[in-house]
Amino acid sequence: MRITPSIFLVGDSDMGITAGGDSHVFLIRGPSGIFLVDAGGGLDNGESLINVIEKEGFDSRRISHILITHHHTDHARSAKALKDRLGCEVWISDNTGKHLLEAGTDEELGVVYAKKHGMYAQDYVYIHCPVDHGIKDGEEFNIGGVAIRAINVTGHSDDSVCYLMNLDGRRCLFNGDTFFFGGVLGLLNYPMSSLEGYHRDMPKLKNLGVDALFPAHGLFCLKNGQSHIDKAIKSLDNIFVPYNFGQVPYPIS
Repeated sequence: MRITPSIFLVGDSDMGITAGGDSHVFLIRGPSGIFLVDAGGGLDNGESLINVIEKEGFDSRRISHILITHHHTDHARSAKALKDRLGCEVWISDNTGKHLLEAGTDEELGVVYAKKHGMYAQDYVYIHCPVDHGIKDGEEFNIGGVAIRAINVTGHSDDSVCYLMNLDGRRCLFNGDTFFFGGVLGLLNYPMSSLEGYHRDMPKLKNLGVDALFPAHGLFCLKNGQSHIDKAIKSLDNIFVPYNFGQVPYPIS
């Protein structure tokens, strides 16, 4: 699904785009190459994701990198299958993400907890993947001719990374599950998810002037993205726990 000339939504299982248990997976077309933000869940070994990419007119073998927002299954479990098939590099936060994606135990990954509460099937297995680069907080790099800044925002998970880049005249933030449209937080009652992380790191996203905001689930927007960031930050200045994923705030606009 073409969103802008440079941004394509090529994966999401809830929307029926792919069948792999995938979050939003975005393909970015830069001046000199293509790359992905997130890899999907890999329930079909990335097959439907690759099919969508090819139907959009891209040669999937030209994908140079996958930038993972965090290690959770629907974002990262397909990384190994895609890396093996396409020969691309896999990058993820150096703050726990590299370790978890490469060698995290079921206890460290929260798999034991997820199985106990019915989030994962009892025969579920996390697929580890070699990581080519552990991304530091605030690190700046260039992929496919696109200048990118990585911002580690803990809260949803310790390794959650937002990717800031300019595309098609818009300042774009790909923010994974840190927060969602309307400023809803991605807080979970789950290992490594904490309000303390949000209080510590969400201020990093102030005054970025974001136009287009691309969370990994639900609605995204092409303008006024900073307003959703600001709502998320403001929600933390409250004695009550802010709205979080799974709750529906009114109004959300």
